[in-house]
Amino acid sequence: VCKNFDAIIVRCNPGQIKADGGDQGKFDDGMRALRKQDIQVWPAPDVMEFMGAKDALCKIADLKIGLEDTLAYYDPADFATGFKKTMAFQPRVIKQNRGSSGEGIWIIKLKSGDYCKSYGERSCSDDEMLDLMEANDNHSEEHTVGEFIEFCVSGRTSKSGTWTSKGVGKYLEGGKEAGGQLVDQRFCPRIVEGELRYNMVGDSLVGIIHKKPKEGGISAVGGTGSVYTYYGPNEKRFKNLTNNFLKEDLPKIMPALGLGEEPIPLWWTSDFINSSPEGTEAKDEKWIVGEFNCSCVGISKCLPAYCKDDTPNACYTDIPKKDLSEVKRISDLLGKKATDILVTEAKKRSKPAEAGQFFSDGPVDVSSLTKVVKDDQGLLPQPRKPRFKTALTGIYVRSQPGGGTDKSFNGHRYDSMAFANGIIQAGMSCQLINYVHQEHDKFFDVVKNFDAIIVRCNPGQIKADGGDQGKFDNGMRAIRKKGIQVWPAPDVMEFMGAKDALCKIATLNIGLEDTLAYYDPAVFATGFKKTMAFQPRVIKQMPGCTTNRGSSGEGIWIIKLKSGDYCKTYGERSCGDDEVLDLMEANDNHSEEHTVAEFIEFCVNGRTGKSGEWTSKGVGKYLEGGKEAGGQLVDQRFCPRIVEGELRYNMVADTLVGIIHKKPKEGGISAVGGTGSVYTFYGPKEKKFAGLTKSFLTDDLSKIMPCLGLESEPIPLWWTSDFINSSPPGTDPKDEKWIVGEFNCSCVGISKCLPACVTPEADKASYSDIPKKDMTEVKKIGSLLGRKAIGILSKGAAQERQDKQVESLKQILKSVSAEGNSSLVEKLMNWKRS
Repeated sequence: VCKNFDAIIVRCNPGQIKADGGDQGKFDDGMRALRKQDIQVWPAPDVMEFMGAKDALCKIADLKIGLEDTLAYYDPADFATGFKKTMAFQPRVIKQNRGSSGEGIWIIKLKSGDYCKSYGERSCSDDEMLDLMEANDNHSEEHTVGEFIEFCVSGRTSKSGTWTSKGVGKYLEGGKEAGGQLVDQRFCPRIVEGELRYNMVGDSLVGIIHKKPKEGGISAVGGTGSVYTYYGPNEKRFKNLTNNFLKEDLPKIMPALGLGEEPIPLWWTSDFINSSPEGTEAKDEKWIVGEFNCSCVGISKCLPAYCKDDTPNACYTDIPKKDLSEVKRISDLLGKKATDILVTEAKKRSKPAEAGQFFSDGPVDVSSLTKVVKDDQGLLPQPRKPRFKTALTGIYVRSQPGGGTDKSFNGHRYDSMAFANGIIQAGMSCQLINYVHQEHDKFFDVVKNFDAIIVRCNPGQIKADGGDQGKFDNGMRAIRKKGIQVWPAPDVMEFMGAKDALCKIATLNIGLEDTLAYYDPAVFATGFKKTMAFQPRVIKQMPGCTTNRGSSGEGIWIIKLKSGDYCKTYGERSCGDDEVLDLMEANDNHSEEHTVAEFIEFCVNGRTGKSGEWTSKGVGKYLEGGKEAGGQLVDQRFCPRIVEGELRYNMVADTLVGIIHKKPKEGGISAVGGTGSVYTFYGPKEKKFAGLTKSFLTDDLSKIMPCLGLESEPIPLWWTSDFINSSPPGTDPKDEKWIVGEFNCSCVGISKCLPACVTPEADKASYSDIPKKDMTEVKKIGSLLGRKAIGILSKGAAQERQDKQVESLKQILKSVSAEGNSSLVEKLMNWKRS
């Protein structure tokens, strides 16, 4: 059962497993096995053992919180020799490794007080008398050196004398492997002033307890009459110790203890003793660790929930409100630290796939799908228990070198790893799969097992591979109807990418009211002749994945009357068929001259005897198939300041992550890549565009999806909006009106990933070729993508649960009569509990 968890918190008090008839060693070995499976255990048995072992004090002896003359004994002969030497020099504290609450911790003085002046000058004899006090209850005993050594090694024997201690001795029994050890440390006389217990949550100090022994005692263990005083973590009188401990020594503790691979415990304590002579200034005091404890440390404010003879029914609700606030503060911090540790540990384990490795085989079984790529190089391992299961589907064009011009050497799209890794780091799985049109039915039978699909198929590539884009889209529509998220869903891609989207947002701040859409040839001919006679226009075809229509500016025409004979008011005249037009196409900024009639013919019927000669790479026929097939043209006012460039807003869902100013080549109008345009990159908070950014994000963004008829769909995960300045030159920047030229959510690329794309100069380019500086930005975008995705999926899952609850309630109400049915309340209560 436990192997199905990400982490186990162990709250078994020492000795209780044995008291219940169990085997502590067997339990610990089980937890060690879980730890080897990368399941976090707080505290892991080795952490509990190494931190709680008294020889931990030897391992930290060189830190500021240690004493250099701290010795450890594992062998009886070494102990006898060493102890006689240290005891002859000064009072000591001898600490066993086993036990708890001070048992087997002895504060020892020579009864004669006959200490030598320098260490090693003499050793005690067996018959010298010792004054001993045990820390568990502050009781005192007198024994000879020989008797004490005998008790420590062999327990109660004829040679050890009579002991009143509750313990049994035998502190070295079993040797080092079994925890047999004694630590010999200098006695610090100021122990009578008390110890400081630092209560820690991970690496954060949450409180300090001053534990002062009962008058005449040395140990401040609970139940011995000691007095506890509580301080906050920022108490000024202990500032020096706190700074030294937290800033200098804390990061060194786990490595010093041989636990460098383990995180600091979640909830633990460190007890400090003042080792400085009396009269030392507070800022110069040296506080040393008496012990660490991470073995089921209690939260003292929870003690009212503890059953005793006088409170046999105590429970958590008995904790006073004031104390409960402190308990909640500690528990909230515990939760945060636990999450941080789990995330950090997961990242350490997240070594990306290397060449030849595949990390996309699970958790959903995709073995029935054909692998058309070489490997998953760069992909992070899938989480063991993903919160949601997602897939990223690409398309490998088998007739093109390397699978297409957007691929890395291994055959994946150059930015697929950025998407997938961001999803994985958010706690979801993301398997990389490819659509092979011959396996269409099998493909969609597999993807129905995912919670979400990310589609990264460049427009036209499914057709280029011999497939049917419309069939693929209909498959994704069916998946979407099952409640499975698709990014971007075909309808979202179509409606946002359609040029008539500009008509639907015409009344927003980012729209132009005189934006028209044509779906019918006759309406287009009439409308275009009228708008063209009034002012320069931009005519835009709809780019689509379902047709042979292009993208990257193909079929977007900037048009002027060659004569410049514009009327003063709209509708005053219409152009004649023979009027000549100056046209520039945005995909490559090439220019052509045609009559109005030739342009209309090309747009409607393509290259015919009536359309003249065209040098465009396109084929025209922009209205082919009608509105249902994406046949449409948008007629928009030409904004002359387009020559100053466009602004591309790169969006992760509702968050702006960057702005690109795309300035056309001198003399050009379009800033499409490859036309000599200049790109300047800005951060999302660039001040010169603050007016547009605020208006777009604050006022218009939430209205876009409803305006486009997509109110039931979330905003796309990764998309762009291109803006053109429609204001006259000289307009104050704060008053400028920027309008949308187009939206795009159809396989938008992450430009910083382009070094991973194969080129003639880099024929083996991979994800690892992205420069370190760019990779930082890529990971930032990927991480945000992951967070947005899990937010959308979590919201959808919550809504689904709510819908099921409502449906359940409806069924209950249908099954009972509203009048006088006594079972109604009971059924409603059962429904609520479900």
